[in-house]
Amino acid sequence: MCHRYNVNVSPAMLAEIFDVVRNECHDDFDQDLYPLSMGPVVRLDADGERELVPMQWGLLPPWWKPSAKSKSRKSFQRQCFNARSETVHEKPTYRAAFKSRRCLIPVLRFDEKEHWFAQPSGEPFAFAGLWERWRNDEETVESYTFLTTEPNPLIASVGHHRMPIVLTSFEDQTRWLSPDVIDREPLAGLLHPAGPDVLVEFNQKRRTLF
Repeated sequence: MCHRYNVNVSPAMLAEIFDVVRNECHDDFDQDLYPLSMGPVVRLDADGERELVPMQWGLLPPWWKPSAKSKSRKSFQRQCFNARSETVHEKPTYRAAFKSRRCLIPVLRFDEKEHWFAQPSGEPFAFAGLWERWRNDEETVESYTFLTTEPNPLIASVGHHRMPIVLTSFEDQTRWLSPDVIDREPLAGLLHPAGPDVLVEFNQKRRTLF
């Protein structure tokens, strides 16, 4: 499962690329992101407009409470940084978010088994994600996760058994965000491995595409 990615693009540029109306991200995300990092997320606001907001990577559902198995929220979140697309609509941790809190996770490149992958153009794209809001008397945590599927041949070639759901077209991204869709079936066409021309391996040391 993907546990590191990079989105070293200014929030202003992300807002332009993803057609965001309101940008709440005021700091650059110029370091690699890991579970529990703060990352930029595109979601729909109450008026159905796109907004860019910072959230913590690792989904925390509203019902979570400390337990013997999960004593801290961060330990729970570390287990929820990816969600399987095949069962995400059924699992208690994710099913409510899947129906009404889908989001886009802007990405420049991501890491699998110490190999980095990006679009051939080098332009940002999106992971298909979910977000949640958790509150107690002391704090509010907005968090996110992204969906995974079987690997395409490129990702499988480095020895990894899963890959994120990659959304590169504006049409697919809009479809994923649609508030009119609450079931998995209308979205099933998006929940598949990236095609053979969607990603290429990225040389992290030289910062160039192979």
